[in-house]
Amino acid sequence: MSEVVVTGQRASLRRAQAIKQNAAGVVDAISAEEAGKFPDQNVADSLQRVPGVSVNRTGSGESSQVTVRGLGPQFVNVLVNGRSIVSDAENRGFNFDTLPSELISTAEVYKTSAADIVDGGIGGTINIRTARPLDNEGFHFAGSLSALNDSMEGGLDDKSTPKGSFFLSHANADQTFGWLLSGMYYERKHRSYQVNQQGWYVSDLTDPAVLASLPPAFHRLREQGVEEVATPETTIGNYTTIDSVRKGLSAAIDWNPSDSLKLKFDAMYSNYESDQLQHGLGFYGNTNDITDIEVDDNGTATEYTRGDTGILATDYIVSTLPRDAKVFQTGMNLAWQIDDTTTLEVDLSRAKSWNKYDSGDSYRVVGTRNIGYVPHWTNPGGGGFPYYNYDALTPSDAISNLYSHCCGMGGDHRTNRLDEVKANLTKSFLDGPLAQLSFGALASNRSTRFIDMGVDDAMSLCAFYCGYNATTPADAIGAYVFDAGNWFGGHSQGFPTQWVSYDPDMYMDYLTTPESYMQLQGLKTDEEIAAFVAALEANGGGWATHPIQRSYWQVKEKTSSFYVKADFEGTMRDMPWHLDLGYRYIKTDTVSSAFVAPLLDVRVNPTDTSNAIGTFGEPVLTRAEGSYDYWLPSANFRLNLRDDLVFRLNASRTLTRPELSQLRVSAGYNFRPNNQTVSTGNTNLKPYLSENFDIGLEWYFADTSYVAVGAFFKNISNFTTTVDTQVEILGFPFTQTLPVNLNEAKVEGLEFTYNQQFTGLPAPFDGFGTAFNYTHVKSDASIDEAILSGAGRFAIPGIGDSANLSLFYEKGPWQARLAYNWRDEWLSCLSCGSGSQPEYTKAYGQLDMSAAYSLNDHFSVFVEGTNLTREEREGYMLYENRPTFINFEGRTYTFGVRAKW
Repeated sequence: MSEVVVTGQRASLRRAQAIKQNAAGVVDAISAEEAGKFPDQNVADSLQRVPGVSVNRTGSGESSQVTVRGLGPQFVNVLVNGRSIVSDAENRGFNFDTLPSELISTAEVYKTSAADIVDGGIGGTINIRTARPLDNEGFHFAGSLSALNDSMEGGLDDKSTPKGSFFLSHANADQTFGWLLSGMYYERKHRSYQVNQQGWYVSDLTDPAVLASLPPAFHRLREQGVEEVATPETTIGNYTTIDSVRKGLSAAIDWNPSDSLKLKFDAMYSNYESDQLQHGLGFYGNTNDITDIEVDDNGTATEYTRGDTGILATDYIVSTLPRDAKVFQTGMNLAWQIDDTTTLEVDLSRAKSWNKYDSGDSYRVVGTRNIGYVPHWTNPGGGGFPYYNYDALTPSDAISNLYSHCCGMGGDHRTNRLDEVKANLTKSFLDGPLAQLSFGALASNRSTRFIDMGVDDAMSLCAFYCGYNATTPADAIGAYVFDAGNWFGGHSQGFPTQWVSYDPDMYMDYLTTPESYMQLQGLKTDEEIAAFVAALEANGGGWATHPIQRSYWQVKEKTSSFYVKADFEGTMRDMPWHLDLGYRYIKTDTVSSAFVAPLLDVRVNPTDTSNAIGTFGEPVLTRAEGSYDYWLPSANFRLNLRDDLVFRLNASRTLTRPELSQLRVSAGYNFRPNNQTVSTGNTNLKPYLSENFDIGLEWYFADTSYVAVGAFFKNISNFTTTVDTQVEILGFPFTQTLPVNLNEAKVEGLEFTYNQQFTGLPAPFDGFGTAFNYTHVKSDASIDEAILSGAGRFAIPGIGDSANLSLFYEKGPWQARLAYNWRDEWLSCLSCGSGSQPEYTKAYGQLDMSAAYSLNDHFSVFVEGTNLTREEREGYMLYENRPTFINFEGRTYTFGVRAKW
């Protein structure tokens, strides 16, 4: 195992270097004791220090999922103590923000495979290890208390939040029994600013039906030879606050009743709660009222003018999103040393995660209709963000001229469960080249279940209220002027510093009153109003939610596997070598079930032509099955060319199973008239398969310093690709999407690592050290804009270079580290947002720091900081002059004290 330990302690680096030199595979690791000195809120933030590992940031101020060697979260298999784990993610990617770094001992990143490694990760396998009671002798205590400060303006914010952790363990004198308990608590109040387009619609002007649906301005473009036009869905500014609480607890017992028998029990629980509140000001796009438009050579709109009929409203948006993610895992391990050379190990575990909330997921809009105003939209290009003539669209009397619009509220219940049992038998040999023979088997049952919480169709807010037709008194909804600050105007030219906001619960209550819904007489039939009122009364007069049967889906996955692995050792021309050869066989059976409701009717909402309304029949329980099996060979070779020079060669076949949501049998509909889609899953999907090859060379030129270079190649087949088919449903055009195994791609790259401790410098400079790594990744799957804009587009999201550079110091009571993490531009999604276009995230770098001073043997004080240079993240769709978002999350400081005994 090659270990990159995040610390300045030379003893730890020396032990890690010895392990690295003796490993056959390519493995990197971090240690929680040292990683705790970083400003890392979760394991993902620590893992980004590892060569080839990049993180996906979510806008919550911390990282959520990881990419290994350019392959995204779904290609990364995550284990805890060697056992499979689940999180609240809908698909296979693991949400590391549910896992506090305070609860782990080490995190190992396996970049090459072996027969005894649990299958599932083409990109890599990450094994999180919690601390063991018998790691230390006697009684041990460690703890920390700190204050966390999120700052948007450059200095310190006037409010801080608490964070604390503890660690208790005890082992008896003869090291036969020990217990361990650790826990943490963390609060955070985070803010972020964002301007967003929420996607780009691409209109194919060569399609007569599409052209016929567009106004004359687009016909003039077609006469000029323009074939397609891209226009944004919206232009919006969002001021977001997230209040979060993370709690974690882990416990373990080690018991060795005899020299030949060892028992281990451990349990881990983590709860991540967050409440997101977003104040938005938006201007929704609609091609129907565009009177004049200009485009560039790639068909992107550079500016357009819209009519003064009020189709464009100014939207005042308040949205909320709760999260109550819980992760629990428990396991028991028995190791029996049958004789001096034979060991049997049996391991049982259960993991469960759930995120359940009945309501609180809401998107609510009131607006002012811009009748008599001529909206003009400008796309400045050159990396600038588009803007409207905001002064004309945000009148000073807006708060007294509000109209109800949309959209709804609800919740969902998502549950993941995984039961796993495995056994391993190992036989060692003292003579001959065969050093060890291993056999093992594994059986697991995984299930994922999902259902929406909402109200009946008769109470659909958008179907009833959309269109800005009912006046909404400011005092009835607690409306007020919200002060958003100057950041937005610095990115979308002229964006207001203030806009209308309101109490979302008061708004929902007002919509249930006759003063509100009776305003729709003449726009809605008496029968429609009566049906809305009846449904409201049947629901207790409010918006209490219940399970929506047609949204229910479940996927069950049963996997069995067994392996055999042989380890060989010897010398060649006085050079020691190690070789392991192995085969792993896996078989997976899936059962997918869902309540599928037939679509009976589709009609354009007469009060809001940008929306359509679907009517469904009674749901019917539907079931489908799938199955596959594969052999997965592996070989790992290490040759010590000299005492300080190691050569490695690795080959394997690995797989990653298809996304769980793509295996469901239910159908999902989008009823936007200019982008109507129906998406279904495919239970016959096969796993991604990859043929992998690695080669590496490592030179250990000093006691705790080395240079390593490696190359890797992956030939990946069975890529799941979404195929779009144009169909007609009930007289309306729809795009039907279906995932199929269609494409293959080659991924190749280089990794370079340089670590050096400058122990030869005169004091006090001999405490300095540095660590640098760079990973270059490329793929033959096209990312050419001309190809990606077509129907047969295919590329691998996540592919891109990454690098880490850190300078650290440890001398006497002082410790400090400055670390820069960088990720090059990458394709974040192949079919994203409104318009389902490829989206890129621009290159992003972040500078972090940590420093500590030991007061004595028991106490130390520390400070940590993230995003010191206050960087922003940016994205665009297909072409850089189609920006999608700019996101700013500010800088975070943590001040605290640590204690240990």
